[in-house]
Amino acid sequence: MAQPNTYWLFNNTANDGANTGNATGGAGGASSNWVVVDLTNDALAWCSEQQTDGDAIGGTRYPVVIPDSGSNEAEKTFIKDNSAAIFDQVPLAGTTAGGQSGGDTRYVFAIYFDGATAGIPYLEAWDDNTHATSAHNFLGGGTPANSSLKAITTTNAVPGSATWAGTALAGAANRISLDTAALTVAKNLYFNIKQLVTQGTHTPGSSTSLVLTLRYLYS
Repeated sequence: MAQPNTYWLFNNTANDGANTGNATGGAGGASSNWVVVDLTNDALAWCSEQQTDGDAIGGTRYPVVIPDSGSNEAEKTFIKDNSAAIFDQVPLAGTTAGGQSGGDTRYVFAIYFDGATAGIPYLEAWDDNTHATSAHNFLGGGTPANSSLKAITTTNAVPGSATWAGTALAGAANRISLDTAALTVAKNLYFNIKQLVTQGTHTPGSSTSLVLTLRYLYS
């Protein structure tokens, strides 16, 4: 079994349709549109409602507001598209508590495998690409359950709730499986993700080193 090639993509429309273009994305089901992520230069960004789809990366950045009490879901989710130099919105990301079209949505982010795996693929979050620690403030500051990043697998079904809670991502102990078994053929794996910032737990700031990681086995 050779190592499969993997491709990360996102749907930049409010149309909940599958990635039928696989590795190259493009027009998908239900008039969706899938864009391939440049894993070297692009980045995931959560912003307030003031950020607009197509805003220039070099322009004003509107961060998520940490509430005076309780928690606040990031209003908007973007991919900072380095090649186009814009914030490209992911409208279906998150839940109805956000400020876009998230909720009980399935086809938001995809990872396409062009071959089989020897184990279940997992999505994880780490402080940086050394994958040594997951203690950043946004990942719970050493308490994984307090991570601001919450994700849910949607490979085989919708979340089942427009206000899904998700699993806190932080290291290898707090992660999500992207399918129920090892892959035997090429397949798109889907997930949704949100940022939930909480007063007293998360502090203002941003990080350019945090990484989402795909972990899988092959032989």
